[in-house]
Amino acid sequence: MMTDSIQEPTNSGIRVDMVRIARFRSLQNIEVELGDISLLVGMNNTGKTSFLKALHLALGAERRTISPDDFFIDSEGNEAKDILIDIRIVPVDAKGMRTHTFAQNWIDNDLGGSNLIIAGSDDREFVAIRTRITLDVIKNDFVLDRRTLAEWPEFATWQEATTRARVPRFEQFVSYFIDAQRDVIGDLRARSSYMGRLLSKIEIPEEAIIELEERLGQLNDDIVSRSEVLSHVREVLTGLNRTVPTFGEGVEISPVSKKMRDLVKGVGIQFADEGGSSFPLESHGMGTRSWASLLSFDAYISWTGKLAERENLPFHPVLFLEEPEAHLHPNAQRSVYGQLSQGRGQRIVSTHSPYVAGQANLTSLLHFSKINGATQIRKFPSENLSPDEIRKIGREIMRSRGELLFASAVVLFEGETEEQALPMFARRHWGQHPFERGVSFVGVGGEGNYLPFLRMFEAMGIPWFIFSDGEPNARNSVRSALEAAGLESVPLSVVTLPNDKAIEGYLLAEGYQAELKQAVIEYQKPFHNEQHERAKSAEIMAWPDTNLENFLKSNKTGMASHWAKAILALQDERSIPTAIRDLFQQIDQTLNPKPPETNP
Repeated sequence: MMTDSIQEPTNSGIRVDMVRIARFRSLQNIEVELGDISLLVGMNNTGKTSFLKALHLALGAERRTISPDDFFIDSEGNEAKDILIDIRIVPVDAKGMRTHTFAQNWIDNDLGGSNLIIAGSDDREFVAIRTRITLDVIKNDFVLDRRTLAEWPEFATWQEATTRARVPRFEQFVSYFIDAQRDVIGDLRARSSYMGRLLSKIEIPEEAIIELEERLGQLNDDIVSRSEVLSHVREVLTGLNRTVPTFGEGVEISPVSKKMRDLVKGVGIQFADEGGSSFPLESHGMGTRSWASLLSFDAYISWTGKLAERENLPFHPVLFLEEPEAHLHPNAQRSVYGQLSQGRGQRIVSTHSPYVAGQANLTSLLHFSKINGATQIRKFPSENLSPDEIRKIGREIMRSRGELLFASAVVLFEGETEEQALPMFARRHWGQHPFERGVSFVGVGGEGNYLPFLRMFEAMGIPWFIFSDGEPNARNSVRSALEAAGLESVPLSVVTLPNDKAIEGYLLAEGYQAELKQAVIEYQKPFHNEQHERAKSAEIMAWPDTNLENFLKSNKTGMASHWAKAILALQDERSIPTAIRDLFQQIDQTLNPKPPETNP
């Protein structure tokens, strides 16, 4: 599914456009702008679920969902005394653009009480609400206090903003939370689930109920009379009349519920495959059941929206959703974003799927990372880029390399040689595969292709590194990309091979002739016979550096893994070339910075 074809969620006249959170779990002090759909991406344990739960607290969850673990603890072990969550609600038109005033139906309902609406310095209306959470030591319980704000100040002073009246309970502006552990089978059984709530709203006219229950009674009689087993059981159970007289004159067996109110309790869902066979959802995998659970939520929301329209009431649902891709195969994951973006109201969604992230609009992405235990959230600054630059980023990165949004660091280089060799040396350096450390190695496909990657990583705060040949054209392409990305000087994260050398010439200058020649011999196997192998090996071992370098450059992609393996076989300090070791040490210092040394 192409991003350009995706429609944003149906707008309902309002939007939570700004959020500020302080001292909730790892969210020490953050400000985030939200759209109709916001996709939270980043590594595990960076605060995505905390963000969802903080907003759900501000919009609807009760204090019984709060625990002592929700209060931020600083690096010295000091626990926060309170939690602040501010949200700003603004009016928007049918296209999602902010307008100056709220629609009258919102003023007449949720947003009209207690002087909620205020006007900013630009005369545009908004509603600002602060949720403050504290611990009542006397009652040993948490206190959740929601009040309006008198203003929406600059971020630097937001925590000192003046509060006003308590906020009444909203009826049409509603918050929903769906975690990753969802299953439509459980939803059917739980009255508190969205499917359970929807089924509880089944209404049938009284005269129709009487008719249907008569037909159900006849159906039960037909089933029992035609079943030898059921008839036998009914006959045996009539013995209850002799020991328990209060049972009356007979015993009934009901294979099907005879009362409409009970019939709903046994609602099941059948799902047919392409061959036409129909199976209950219990027989399907968790992917189908998980997605069916989300669709049942959509059914609940769309039905609730219809009821609101009948009563001429506004309705704005806000869904907080974890990992919609759970249990789905990659192609199904690619369609998830498109389906999510067609819902009503706002959807704030966390994901670990590069396939979901790869389909998203750049403006909907919120990248989460953690520095010194505190969450950092970044939004892509699309307003600073041309439409062509945005399309290029989507084409070069999002569609094919969405996994980079979840990396702890990314190493960029020009071609396939480094793509084969660097991960092999990285495994020796770290004693584990690079992906286990969250480090991705990416070939940009030649000179001049660094810029889209640098723009993305700089915007999202993803640590990046460049490993570049030292040839003039390669150095110039790196420098041009850095300047276009707004980086005036070459940072330490750029490792350039010395003396104007490409990787092959650099290895020769480092004295790896024997290892490179052995790699060429291995590359040319199998030989015709042992005599041919001895002759060819002797010839290769006698090559001058010029012949060896030319062969390596002529067979770049095929040779890379061979010479890397030969160098790694040294098993000493030379088993990783100096420039490559410098690259890994720069990554180490970025991901695990050493504390500065102090004088005794």
